[in-house]
This record gives sequence, structure tokens and C-alpha cells, in this order.
Amino acid sequence: MIEASTNGFAALARRLAARARIKAEARAENTLREKQRDPWRWRDARLLWPDTMKDTR
Repeated sequence: MIEASTNGFAALARRLAARARIKAEARAENTLREKQRDPWRWRDARLLWPDTMKDTR
């Protein structure tokens, strides 16, 4: 018998929402630093590659 569970989808949705939040925060901070002409934005890995960084919060 085949059974379906929705728990997997809920976990997937949470992970996707968390990744979207991380990307949005990195983009907002990068935009702010760009307006301030901050050269350090190019040296912050979490702004350059938000997908590969772990969420520290």
C-alpha cells in the first residue's frame, strides 16, 4: 500500500523560506553597502555567496 505524508513538504517549505530570507538579507545589506560605497562588501563571504553560508542565528 502507498501512503503519503505532508510532513516532508512542510520541512521543505521551511528550508526554502529560510534560504529566501538569507538571500533577501544579504541583498539588502549589499545594496546598503553599495550606496555607502563600502569596499568591504567584496570581502564578506556571506554577502558574496549567501547560499553557501550557514545561518548563524
